[in-house]
Amino acid sequence: GEGGAVNLLMTQPRRISAIGVAERIAAEMDSTCGDLAGYSIRLESKKSARTKILVCTTGVVLRRLENDRNLRGVTHIVVDECHERDLDTDFLLIVLRDLLPKRPCLKVVLMSATINAQIFKDYFGNCDSIHIPGRTFPVTSYYMEHALQHTGFIVEENSEYARRDGEY
Repeated sequence: GEGGAVNLLMTQPRRISAIGVAERIAAEMDSTCGDLAGYSIRLESKKSARTKILVCTTGVVLRRLENDRNLRGVTHIVVDECHERDLDTDFLLIVLRDLLPKRPCLKVVLMSATINAQIFKDYFGNCDSIHIPGRTFPVTSYYMEHALQHTGFIVEENSEYARRDGEY
């Protein structure tokens, strides 16, 4: 196939997410992080000449665009968590929309678990979309009181952690 020609950039909104996703992708590819899949975050990167999937923070991709406005060599860009509306992501979407007419072979994938896809379809000129049905899981909220009760821990009256009258 043409898998060897792929050079995919994936954005993550946070540094820890970029590292975790890169490590997971590398494990799924039966590789080590930094070989076929790697990451690049501010002041740190783990990649090689063999890296085909590079997970970056959105800011790192914007910095790359300063030096290479056409993202030469990149075949795919995946913007994950695109529903997280921040200045960097919004600006990246503007740049990508303007770049697509100049790079018609560039594939852009926007991903979100909670997105209103129609807004992005309209913004990108009625592009295709795929809906993958998911499932929800019940969530139970636990608070400090539950942890204290479950563990049997007792906060002594004179402890610095004890609640005093009128304090919250």
